Amino acid sequence: MTRKPLETDSLDIENAQELIDAEKPEEGLELHIGSNVFRNTNGVVKLQGKEQLVLEIQAEPPALLLTMDLYDEQGTRVGHIRRNRVSAQGVHRFVVAFDEHEHPAAEDHQTVTVSDQTTGQTVVEVCFFQKRKLRISAGTFHTSKGELITISPHYCRIGSGLTLFGNVAESRGGIAAIG
Repeated sequence: MTRKPLETDSLDIENAQELIDAEKPEEGLELHIGSNVFRNTNGVVKLQGKEQLVLEIQAEPPALLLTMDLYDEQGTRVGHIRRNRVSAQGVHRFVVAFDEHEHPAAEDHQTVTVSDQTTGQTVVEVCFFQKRKLRISAGTFHTSKGELITISPHYCRIGSGLTLFGNVAESRGGIAAIG
């Protein structure tokens, strides 16, 4: 029995990354919540069973959009943000700041920050980077059950019972669920 040697095509190392990217198109959004990564999400974050944040990337002009329900420590809704705009409920309490470029490009880093004027604290800060990745690097807010969420670059904590750090989850086009 004669065996033929395995035939392979040579691959130019300089073009290898382009080939890999071309064969594996990016789908969904990758959410970094503290040091936790949720891959291939639809941009919805569910906290303790309730969808509380929705993150979107608008194509034209490129923009990061945040929709979020805001609660107090009793779980009462005290504000609502819809696509970077505070609704009538909470308009005097919460401020949304976001980058507005004259000629935005998809590769621009964009940030949306929500602040609570009564406490002076950052409620949440979200940054858009590398086309389809979003990072929530800071946050202090309550869930619909009144539990305090604390997000730092290193962890995501719900109340005193659950702390996530360094987890990686595949969402398969669905939501990022915590708690």
